[in-house]
Amino acid sequence: MTLHADLTRALAVADWQLPDAGFDPELHMLKETLLSLGNGYIGSRGSFDEALPAGVNHCEGTYLNGVYSSEPITYGESAYGFARNNHKMLQVANGKVLQLTVDGEAVTISGASEHSRQLDLKTGVLERQWQWQSHTGKQLQLQSRRFVSQANPHLLAIELAITALNFSGDIQLDSILDSGYPGFQKKDDPRVGVMSIADSLSLLQQHSDDTRAIMLHQAHGSASKVAAAMCHQLPANARWLANQCTEQCISQQFGLSLTQGDTLTLHKLVVYCHADAATAADALQQQADNLLLQASSQSFGSHLAAHQQYWANFWQQADVKVGGDSALQQGIRFNLFSLAQAAGRNGKSNIGAKGLSGPGYDGHYFWDTEIYVVPVLSLTQPHIARQLLSHRYGQLDAARTRARQMSHPRGALYPWRTIGGEECSAYFPAGTAQYHINAAIAYAIRSYYLATADGDFIREMGAEMLAETSRLWLELGFFNPRADNRFEIHQVTGPDEYTAIVNNNFYTNAMVQLQLEFSLQIFADYPKLKAKFALSDDELTSWQRAASNMYLPYDSELAVQAQDDSFLTKKPWDFANTPSDKYPLLLHYHPLVIYRHQVLKQADTVLANVLLDNRVSPAQKARDLAYYEPLTTHDSSLSGCIHSIAFAESGSIEQAHAFFGDSARMDLDNHHGNTEVGVHIACMAGSWLSLVMGFAGLRVRSDGLHFQPRLPQGLPELEFRLCYQGRVLKVSLTREQACYQLISGEPLPLHHAGQSLQLSVDTPLLCKTGG
Repeated sequence: MTLHADLTRALAVADWQLPDAGFDPELHMLKETLLSLGNGYIGSRGSFDEALPAGVNHCEGTYLNGVYSSEPITYGESAYGFARNNHKMLQVANGKVLQLTVDGEAVTISGASEHSRQLDLKTGVLERQWQWQSHTGKQLQLQSRRFVSQANPHLLAIELAITALNFSGDIQLDSILDSGYPGFQKKDDPRVGVMSIADSLSLLQQHSDDTRAIMLHQAHGSASKVAAAMCHQLPANARWLANQCTEQCISQQFGLSLTQGDTLTLHKLVVYCHADAATAADALQQQADNLLLQASSQSFGSHLAAHQQYWANFWQQADVKVGGDSALQQGIRFNLFSLAQAAGRNGKSNIGAKGLSGPGYDGHYFWDTEIYVVPVLSLTQPHIARQLLSHRYGQLDAARTRARQMSHPRGALYPWRTIGGEECSAYFPAGTAQYHINAAIAYAIRSYYLATADGDFIREMGAEMLAETSRLWLELGFFNPRADNRFEIHQVTGPDEYTAIVNNNFYTNAMVQLQLEFSLQIFADYPKLKAKFALSDDELTSWQRAASNMYLPYDSELAVQAQDDSFLTKKPWDFANTPSDKYPLLLHYHPLVIYRHQVLKQADTVLANVLLDNRVSPAQKARDLAYYEPLTTHDSSLSGCIHSIAFAESGSIEQAHAFFGDSARMDLDNHHGNTEVGVHIACMAGSWLSLVMGFAGLRVRSDGLHFQPRLPQGLPELEFRLCYQGRVLKVSLTREQACYQLISGEPLPLHHAGQSLQLSVDTPLLCKTGG
């Protein structure tokens, strides 16, 4: 494995900011991703307020989480059970546009000097400062602040301050709602997707006057209707001139009078909302009008203060401090910031693989949520973790329907990729065949429950999801009479997408075993729920028998857990003669070529070993890691963070540090060369897991929190907080010492390096570390 070399960084390094100096057209699209803003419902890419010069590559995007269009999937050859429709995260009207004109000349970056932007991670505000000069020499100083409100899920707000440096006179402002911005596609890369607002929305109605403008659209192929509306808080000398309306945009035009040296400040408020088929268009327009009225009744400063208070509360609990490396400090904070911006908070949306930062993967939800994101949020923002799981519960009926489509008479099968609950993967070997999505959801329920002891969640949602997904395994797998009646699962694909349609994928079988045993424990602890979900003793006995007889393939000669029944018999990939420009392999080799070889895209058995914790011995984990890592390309951004944890656990702490660094700055340094279409959410969550599970050695078990800290040379200090079963715990580590401090809650038993300790509020415990 070769880690990515340092790249020329698009943004400067700072602990709490993403500073962007100057304007580089080649990096603009990447910066649109990195400077994105979101609040779990609205996502807005970090594009300029005004038009770009011709020839600059960019990808405009304003998105609504959980709202989607749908289109039929076209197959050259189809078959029964193939996914029929593809969902696409909905692009909606861009309300950021504020176009200034001086003497008929548009104010754009072409005439700019001293241009800079800065995204403040502490407050979630994107700031911009620049000077502009017209062809006739007139100069403007422009400053703006933009945020997507964390306090009001429907609101995007912009402040623009304009100063005439060397003239007095009138200029024009065009404030625009644009639903006709260009789409983006990259057809030769399956990770990117194809998004076009023109292919997603049809105009239902629009309205504008001298105070506001509103557009209502119908999403193609779904029942959703969406509304975007804008209004302004203007200086006293502003004059409304006219409205220009087309089917694709509404432009409200204002005249502004400038006096040399004086600053004129204005504010733009944009609201978004949506409704389903049961809501009439007029009712949705009324909702948007009401939201706009409520927003306009408060000042920009009031909205900003509420927004900043959310971030202050978030960082008080979620901040991670790392010593010795400002770049890694910036990286982990940016990653946590991005998670907070992208995660759905209403129980009706989830978190896409690219968050709300770009069109990659069409905005689909994957297993990333359950294996990477929910374990992080369960220990930092448990209320959001619960909402993400609530979303999965809301799609349980759709999962039951999918199970029937796949010829399983009982149980539920969650889709590999989706937004609305329907399977959207057109390539079943790396889609529907990844049945382990069910085990991922069970793992997330287990992670959340261990972190919170939330019995109400189990009674209201969790137990039913466990029952239905566990039933599916008894439908899919079987007791093989030719192999001592061991329980086997055939024709599935594990996490490694460079191997497909195999028998007895170790990861899948082991995670199913974990799920069945956890489910049995839940129904033993909550016996009244057995009747509620018609769970007979015979059915529970069959779960126990499957778990006890689960086949976990093992190669005695190599002394490793076999990835599946056939992987170790394949020819190893010729890494020595594979040119560097042939990575990622998926873009340069037919899938069958890849499937014939021992080569991994990402952690598979190694991932299982990380998640299974002490169910696998340290010695076995070390042997598996030594065998599989050299065969792993890490073409998936999900891989490095898991290997970081695995190397830390095995004692190879410096190698763990290298993998962590690669993950922590995956997007800031664009290691995979595709951040321009969105960040890598799972990798971002994984970087937190690398620190907390890897270097702090945290494992959450049924008997409490277990720590085995060991810091690398390049990470002399690490500090973070955890939410655990109603308590807040602060952990401060150096290479010599660990300090555990209970900030709030009942006394906490915990385990440090195998030693059992009791922690009380205001009585920190100091322990030696292995760093």
